[in-house]
Amino acid sequence: MDAQGFLAALTPAVTDADARESFLADPRAVLAAAGLDLPEWFTVTAREGDAAELIIIVPGRLDPDADLSEEQLAAVTGGMDQKDLGAT
Repeated sequence: MDAQGFLAALTPAVTDADARESFLADPRAVLAAAGLDLPEWFTVTAREGDAAELIIIVPGRLDPDADLSEEQLAAVTGGMDQKDLGAT
């Protein structure tokens, strides 16, 4: 999705009460329906205000030499553990 597609997905929330309610209730679903596929770890929050703004908070940088947590490993392997991979 390009910038125009992103704006097109947001416009109904500004002009239509039902679309606004849907967007405020579940912005991720509205954006996904418009073709913006975000990773699960990316949080999307919508709120009402006087101005349109896009704030992106970049998570802390990971140490590339650090060991991955069990949760991170599960995400990489799609939730499979050693038993699922045929290890004994």
